[in-house]
This record gives sequence, structure tokens and C-alpha cells, in this order.
Amino acid sequence: MSLDYGVLCHSRLTSKYYLPVVVNSSNFTELSSVATKAEELGYHGVGVGEHYSLPGKPNNRPDPFVVLSTLVPKTTKLRLGTMASSATVRHPVILANSALSLHALSGGRSFLCLGVGSGNNAEYASHGFRYVTNAERLNAFEEIIAIIRGLSTNRHGFTFDGKTYRLDASTLNLTNEFPPVWIGERRSSRLLKLGGRYADVLNIHCRSPSDAEKKLKVARLAAKEAGRGKETPTLVLKHFVVMEPDQDMLVEALGYPNERQEGESKAAFIDRMRKENPEAIIGTQDQVRAEYEMYISAGFTEFSPILLPNTIGEINIRMEVFAKHCFA
Repeated sequence: MSLDYGVLCHSRLTSKYYLPVVVNSSNFTELSSVATKAEELGYHGVGVGEHYSLPGKPNNRPDPFVVLSTLVPKTTKLRLGTMASSATVRHPVILANSALSLHALSGGRSFLCLGVGSGNNAEYASHGFRYVTNAERLNAFEEIIAIIRGLSTNRHGFTFDGKTYRLDASTLNLTNEFPPVWIGERRSSRLLKLGGRYADVLNIHCRSPSDAEKKLKVARLAAKEAGRGKETPTLVLKHFVVMEPDQDMLVEALGYPNERQEGESKAAFIDRMRKENPEAIIGTQDQVRAEYEMYISAGFTEFSPILLPNTIGEINIRMEVFAKHCFA
């Protein structure tokens, strides 16, 4: 089974649902219908991801800030943001200005979710970026998030002297409030600490309530050491979600029988898929709801289920089904 990004939402207790959508040049005009439907269903926001090229494919991803700006006149309450922006492919001043511009254009309805970027080193090398390894990207990302925070809180100019970026009294037009800053994290203690130091929201993958609690402690300790509030950052739990009405439809969605091992029953196949994808929630509609109830019982109330498959057409259906069964 191949997992990719799809839908993000918050728990039924907070009534906040964020919907990140994979958009390409052939379907981005359909995003407005997804956004208006999401608003009707009670979703809190829509997010658009960012890639400049994928392995073996031409760049067919439109600029997320441009796409999101087209949704401003189509919606009235929906939050609009990147989910996530590949921060290491943009200069931080330009990235911050784009985020601030969208926030002003939308009347304060935007958010900025930042990611380190693709883990494919060839993608960076092909575009001429000098930080092509994971470690180099993390170093650059730390400078980027520090610069964005500095620019968003210093009206009289922000100076920065790093290994990748240098600024001399750089300023933004801060007549408008800067949007909330999110950091996306997956299996990285360094990103947890950066989230604690700089982020308003930390969006994490987790395997269990105890796993989420461990990650939260790392982030909150970093926040405390940085002199931030003890409730900062807030936490949103992120899971890949494969949800179908019954077992037969579930195994088909997971790739059965092509992915089936010799002699493997449907139930055993599902169990193996869960073990091989520990950060995913896989089950029937009732099973998925029960999984989220477990997290809620443990005290977590904000979630980011990434509904699969995640094409525009599927999302139109699945965002409604998920809301009906898990947030009714």
C-alpha cells in the first residue's frame, strides 16, 4: 500500500476540520467546489500542499498561495493555508510576505504550515539548491523558521546572520496580524523542538496516545526553555486514514488480492497492513470512529486524518462520509 497526503481535520469536540488537498495543474480549478462544499459541511479550513517536481514527473503543482487566493471570494468563513509549504525552496522573506499577503487578502482567515520539504535529494539537486541532504535541509529550515518568527514580531527591522541566510534590518508590512505558524513533523525530534521554540501549532504523526504524549513533552520542554507559554504549541495529531463501510471494501482499498501473501486471509492481511503502517488508522467506519474515541479519552481533541485515496473526486465523497461517521 502506498500512503500519500489527503485530508486534515480536527476533532468533533472542537468542531474544526482542516482539509489539505493535493492539487495539480489539471484539477486546481475544481478546488473551489471542494472548498465551498467543505464550508457547507462545517470544515474549518482548506490547505494546499507544495512540490516543485516529483521523481520522474514534470512539475504540475501550481503555486499554493496563488491557488488559495482564488478561494477567498468563494468562501466566507473557511481558513485558507498551505498544507504544507516546502519552506526550503523559498527565500524566507518572500515566503513570509506571501503568507502575510494571503492573510490580509482573506481578512485574517489564513494559516501558514511549514514543512522541511521533499525527502528526495534529486529533486533539490535538479533545481540547483545547495542543501540537498536531509541534514542540510533541516539546518536551512531552522534558519527559515527563526527568520519568519523574527520578521513577524519586529516592526522596526530584523537582522539575522546564519550559514544559509543573512538579513540586515529586513522588515514586513505588519499593519496586519501575521497568520498562525504551523510546523509539520514526522519522526524527527529536532522538528519537535523547533515546534516548541517557534510554532503556534505542531502537526505530528503518531502511533498511539502514549506516542503523542511523548512528543508533546519534547515540544513543551523546548517551549519552556525558549521562555514561551506552557500551553505552546498546541498539538494536532496526524494519521493516514483508510476507512471503508465493510471488510471486503477495506481489503480492496488496501490492495487485496495483489498485496496478499500466500495463504493470507482477509483479516490477517488487514492486521499486516496495520503493522506495516503504524501511523495509519485502518478499518471500517465503526473501527475508525472507535480509534479516535480512544485518543479523545486520552485527552487529545485535535486531529488530522489524511483520508485516502486523496484525489479531488474522492475527497469530495470522503470528507462528507468521514464527517458523518466520526464527527456526528
